[in-house]
Amino acid sequence: MRFETIAARGGRDVPSASHPLTPPIYQSNVYTFETMEDVEGVWEGKAAGFVYGRYGSPNTAMLEAMMAALEGGEAAVACASGMGALTALFLALLASGDHLVAGRDLYGTTTAFLAEELRRAGVDTTFVDATEPGNVLAALTPRTRAVYVEAISNPLLKLVDLEALGAELRSRGVELIADSSFASPAVLKPLGLGATVVHHSATKFVSGHGDVTAGIAVGRRELMDRVRAAVIRLGTNLGPFDAWLASRGLRTLHVRLERQSANALVLARFLDGRPEVARVYYPGLPSHPQHGLAQRLFKNGAGAICSFDLKGGAPAVERFMAGLRLIEFAPSFGDVATTWSYPARTSHRRLSESELAALGIGPGLVRLSAGLEAVQDLIEDLTGALDCTRS
Repeated sequence: MRFETIAARGGRDVPSASHPLTPPIYQSNVYTFETMEDVEGVWEGKAAGFVYGRYGSPNTAMLEAMMAALEGGEAAVACASGMGALTALFLALLASGDHLVAGRDLYGTTTAFLAEELRRAGVDTTFVDATEPGNVLAALTPRTRAVYVEAISNPLLKLVDLEALGAELRSRGVELIADSSFASPAVLKPLGLGATVVHHSATKFVSGHGDVTAGIAVGRRELMDRVRAAVIRLGTNLGPFDAWLASRGLRTLHVRLERQSANALVLARFLDGRPEVARVYYPGLPSHPQHGLAQRLFKNGAGAICSFDLKGGAPAVERFMAGLRLIEFAPSFGDVATTWSYPARTSHRRLSESELAALGIGPGLVRLSAGLEAVQDLIEDLTGALDCTRS
């Protein structure tokens, strides 16, 4: 071959009798075929293989297989973000004229998506307090196609009794979709409790290292095939590098959440005893109104997130921020480092004061995502910051 041909076509493969322990990153966005029979087989899904970036890659396939196995689902679909996965899921599941029942306590962008984007698509949403199964069932209509809830709500950590809802909704042919981003499969497995679909912002605990933006839906294969078709058409597919990073994160999910949940419980107990704190929200505390449900749902700790109300409202939050030296402000959660956020000015900033008050999100509410640090270092940092709120 001549110089130009070698440059264009050389260096593609390295013969080897051994195999990499860690899966490589497949950066190729298109795949070649040797026969037309291979083309037809892969394209129609009758043979294993890949076609084009939007259709999936070996890295996304590995991530999806891991998540499906961890959640106990038949199949999974990975997307470029949590909202991307949610968009593809609803596009696959709902049509104009359908009705959706959703929990009132949702991530702010999710609420806006349901209230605005889905409404423009002809889908009506009724928001209810999903902590009471009766509220959800009472909101069902003949047009209700699905119920969407956060298994652990953001930011007040309210719980949904998936077992109580699952059987009843299944008998009516209504899908139960559980956003389990606050938990991860290391803490909670909604499919085993009655949900038919699990949704994750894999940006959070699934990846766990603050370097990925991704979303995943898990459920029965027939529905996931429809979700995948929507992803291909929408172009919300996850790139191979982010899929590789998320898969890497999954390999330590269990040990990370075990330590993070243990830290969160210690921090929640510490905060519960501080005079500057009006209330702590953590399902692992006996003071949580759904502590009994938490003991039934969670088998490996109550998760790594706790929230608390500071006495003194917004001014106290500003003094708290100024007093921290170790724990950083970050409008997300699930990292190996402990972070905190202020829901009224981050995840729920688009809501009015009256809407925030209706949800129970006060001006002093702080959300804490426990990391892997020595918990005493975290307590010392929180002690100094809380002391500052009194000045």
